[in-house]
Amino acid sequence: MTPRDDVAIVAEKLIARVAAKDSVGLGLLFAPDVTWWTTPIPSPPWPTEIRSGRQVEAFALGCLSVFDITAITMRRVAVDADDAVLLGRLHGRALTNVADFSCDFVVWLTVQGGLITGLRLFLDTLAITSALRAGH
Repeated sequence: MTPRDDVAIVAEKLIARVAAKDSVGLGLLFAPDVTWWTTPIPSPPWPTEIRSGRQVEAFALGCLSVFDITAITMRRVAVDADDAVLLGRLHGRALTNVADFSCDFVVWLTVQGGLITGLRLFLDTLAITSALRAGH
């Protein structure tokens, strides 16, 4: 197996664990030290400063406390050296008002030694913010 294959496998595991709502398993995909950035969402119910796999787990739990992920549609995965870029669409339901929503996403991850060391998550902030506000 090549290093490129390793990166692709980790990217697939990331999406599978998000789809399975496996916050513990998701956190285990990350290195002890993580460089993390997500599109800013006003007053989110999840932590915004992520620096470790345990904090990734807390992020996932925060998201799952307000959203039920119903499907993830993958459009493209591109791998180059230690990096992977994933393009897709997230489908879910806001738990506060049971309103369905969908938003496009891009995830850029860096994998070293079989663990994710960097992640940048680009989301449709309007769709996420609207879903969060609709229940208030």
